[in-house]
Amino acid sequence: MAGIGTVTRLDQDSVVDNTNHDLIHTLSVRLDAQWHNRSYAGEVACQGCRHVFERLREMDREAAMLLTKELELHVQANKFPQDLTD
Repeated sequence: MAGIGTVTRLDQDSVVDNTNHDLIHTLSVRLDAQWHNRSYAGEVACQGCRHVFERLREMDREAAMLLTKELELHVQANKFPQDLTD
């Protein structure tokens, strides 16, 4: 088991380590949720529900920005493989 701050691989053929995978996956989930929450907010008749979906959308946008900034730091720190080709 890897300790905190160590780079771990998903498997021998993995392109990114587990941490970068988790950042990318979570960003994808948040971007998808942001899109859905916008759609849901436009469909509901209840003002309270609309407010909830709009707030969730804003929270997902903020989370996506945070994740994107962290990924940018990882790229700048060369925490991704230089050569992604076989």
